[in-house]
Amino acid sequence: MIHRWMRNRRMESVSIQRSKQVFGRCSAVVCLLILMLCGCAGSSRDSKSGMFGMSSLPGYRGIRSRVDRMLGNEDESPLEMGRRFSAQERREVELCRIAYERRQYDEAIKLCKKATKKFKESSLGEEAQFYLAESWYALGRYAKAQDGYDQLFEDYPSTRYVEPATRRLFAIAQNWLEIAEPAVKSEIRTVSAERIVESKSEEKPGDPTLRVRILPNFHDRSRPIFDTQGRALQCLKAIWMNDPTGPLADDALMLTATHYQRHLNYVEADRYYEILREEYPESRHLESAFILGSHVKQMSYQGPYYEGEDLKGARRLKEQSRQLFPASLHQPQLRKDLDALYLQEAERHWSMVEYYRRKNRPRAIAIACVKLISEYPDTGYATEARKILRSIDRKELAGLPEVTEFLETLPQAAPAPVPPNRPGSPVKSVSQPTNAGRAKL
Repeated sequence: MIHRWMRNRRMESVSIQRSKQVFGRCSAVVCLLILMLCGCAGSSRDSKSGMFGMSSLPGYRGIRSRVDRMLGNEDESPLEMGRRFSAQERREVELCRIAYERRQYDEAIKLCKKATKKFKESSLGEEAQFYLAESWYALGRYAKAQDGYDQLFEDYPSTRYVEPATRRLFAIAQNWLEIAEPAVKSEIRTVSAERIVESKSEEKPGDPTLRVRILPNFHDRSRPIFDTQGRALQCLKAIWMNDPTGPLADDALMLTATHYQRHLNYVEADRYYEILREEYPESRHLESAFILGSHVKQMSYQGPYYEGEDLKGARRLKEQSRQLFPASLHQPQLRKDLDALYLQEAERHWSMVEYYRRKNRPRAIAIACVKLISEYPDTGYATEARKILRSIDRKELAGLPEVTEFLETLPQAAPAPVPPNRPGSPVKSVSQPTNAGRAKL
């Protein structure tokens, strides 16, 4: 009996503890509901008549925001909140614009800096950030203006000032590139379809900070401290990255590509020409993107002992250029380039013959010679390959019936090589099969 009584007492105590836990949880839920109701009522009444005064309670705003997130009733986005700013707050940003329009740029910069911090991530902050960059630009402090426009795009990716900002960035890039490379001033202006008349050719800049990028610039406040040309390229990149469908996107790509081409960085130039061809088929720079793109691909080729994809790509682009732009003034040069590419491809095959000769592998030599003669029959390399192929012992070619049959059909007198620069000479097309020999376009 005693044991049964003790067991019942323990069960009762356990049930009491469980009831307390359940009651505690229910109390927490009830308190949460009360806070929710008070928050809803307080938010509606505080905004209208100021009753209850819930917003003045410590920790109220944090509790309300967490409850709103739970219920999916979050406040509007920061840009939407800008519509509910008071008249005094809107006046602060309006003063920024007024100071800028009155050409009081130093005062505008002071007001805009304060407003951008106060109204961060709001429509008012967006306007203040734009006029901050505009004020720096008006003062000729282009490096600070570039930073301001970049900050505008970073904080407000869908900014309503995208068009004027990109135009400013393009003008800054042009200015810096012209200072750094005055000899190509007309070329830089041509990209944006601007007319310029030069009375005489300009010399290279004498400023050492322009020739040596690591030297700091402390005397010209219109330029950045380091690397003027690099910062100009950053301006151009910001244009086509933030406004890819804008009127200056293809101009920015073209100017970037030609800059790299002038500095013999053919790999980067080829990359930007390719973007221009693929993404902007309606651009007025399309012909240049094809012709110059084929040129930089050809110049990217490093020799017969390296990968030959650049040669194939250059040939393909030159053939496409001849077909897409038949009235182009570059047609004669394209023909010469195609002949040069033809000889370079033959040279690549000849390098394989020489490689196997050094390894003393007659069967591989025979196969390489057959391929060279079949694809490039009228070159000097093919003439040498015929001599080598005839000198190989037939016993070494056992088990290679195709090579043996090729030797039997090989004429005793080889055709004379075609001069690479002869006008009207046929060129090989990369669109034709490899065993089709040379074909006219």
